[in-house]
Amino acid sequence: MKAPLDRPLRLVPQVRHYDWGTRDFIPRLCGREPAGRPEAELWFGAHADAPAGVVLEAGSADGPGDTGRPVPLDRLIADRRSEVLGPGASADVLPFLTKILSASRPLSIQAHPDREQARRGFAAETSGAGPVTQANRTYRDPNHKPELLYALTPFSALSGFRPAAEAARLLAALGLEQLESSVRRLESEGAAAYRPLLETLRRHTGTDLASNAVDAAARASTEGDPDCRDAMHWIARIAGHHPDDPLVVAPLFLHLVHLEPGQALFTGPGVPHSYLEGSAMEVMANSDNVLRLGLTSKRVDAGELLDILVYEAAAGTPLEPRVDEQPWGTRTCFRPPVEDFRLDVLQLDGTDEAFLQPQGHARIALALEGELEVRNSFGTETLRPGQAALLPAVARTVTATGPGTLALTTSDPRPGG
Repeated sequence: MKAPLDRPLRLVPQVRHYDWGTRDFIPRLCGREPAGRPEAELWFGAHADAPAGVVLEAGSADGPGDTGRPVPLDRLIADRRSEVLGPGASADVLPFLTKILSASRPLSIQAHPDREQARRGFAAETSGAGPVTQANRTYRDPNHKPELLYALTPFSALSGFRPAAEAARLLAALGLEQLESSVRRLESEGAAAYRPLLETLRRHTGTDLASNAVDAAARASTEGDPDCRDAMHWIARIAGHHPDDPLVVAPLFLHLVHLEPGQALFTGPGVPHSYLEGSAMEVMANSDNVLRLGLTSKRVDAGELLDILVYEAAAGTPLEPRVDEQPWGTRTCFRPPVEDFRLDVLQLDGTDEAFLQPQGHARIALALEGELEVRNSFGTETLRPGQAALLPAVARTVTATGPGTLALTTSDPRPGG
C-alpha cells in the first residue's frame, strides 16, 4: 500500500562537498559538529544529480524495498506526479531547486543559458558528447537556470556588467599597457566592447597580466572613491586563489554587490556573475547548467559562454521584496520575473498560525531560525534550522507556527506580480 502524501513530509538533503565551501556554516546551521570537510551546498530538490530523500510514514512502502527509507524526490514525482506537483502542473519535474550555499572563497566567473540555448546545447551534446556524466559536457539538462540568492550572512558577489564608462575608468586606473586598447574601446564603443575585452583577457591567460594587475591594484587601492578601492581590494583576494588568471580584474568591469542578511539578488540568463564570499539560501530553476569563463579548476567553455552572454549593463542591485505585516508576524515576498519559483520568508512570532499558500502546488518549507511546526490535519513536522519539509500539492491547509523564520519556495504562475 502506498504511503499517503497529504501531509508535510520531511526532506533529507544532499550535501555537496565542493572545495570552495566552508567547513563550519552548514554543520552549525544544522546543529551538528563540523566533520572537517568543506560543505558547500545542501540540495533540497529533485534534480537528478542529487535528489533529496522524502521520508514517508514509518513502516509504509512506496515501491519495492523502500519501507522505512527515504525515497528520492525525483523518483517519487515520476511515480506520483499528480499528487506531488498537482494535476495542473505544466511539467513532469519540480520546477525549482532550493539550496543552502556557503562559500569561503570566490567561485568561477560563470553564466547560465536561457531555455532555448539550454535545449539546443543539451541536444547537440547528447548526440555528440555522450552521457551527461562525462567531463566534456557543458549542458547537464535542457533547462534554463535563473537564480535568486537570499543572504543569511553578509554576502559579496559580482553580478552583471558595469556601465562601460565606469568599467573603462576603473580599468584605466590600473595603468596597464595590456589593457589600454580595451579601455579605449569601452570609451568609444560602450557595451559592444565587453566581448572583445573578455576575449583579450582570455588570450592573456598564463602571462604576467594577472600579477601586474595585482601590483597595480595595490597601488590604486589607496586612491579613488570607495567603490574603486573596494574593487581593487577584491583583485588581490581573487588572485590569492587564481594567481595566473587575468580575470582577477573582473571586479573592475562587473558590479560588486554586497548583501546584508535578508537581502536578495536575482540573476537572469546570460548575466556574468561570481559569488565571492558568504552564506545564503539559493533558489533556482531545476537545472545544473553552468558555463564557466575562468577563475576555476573546472571545465571552461569560453566560446559557448561568450555566445550566451547578454552584453549590456545590469543594475547590480538587490531585488526589492514586498513586505506584508500579518497577525503571526511578517511575510517578505521575493518574486523575480520568472514562473519557476518565488520565495516567501516568514518571520513567525509564535502568536498565531501562518497558512502556507498557495495550495495545489508543490512547496518546500525550510527552517532558517528557531523551532517551527509545519502541520495540517493529517500530520506534523517539527523543523529546526537547516531542516525542510516537502508540502505536496495534495497536502491542503498547511500551517506553520513559531517562533522562528521559515523560507517557503513554490512555483509562481504570475511572474513579477
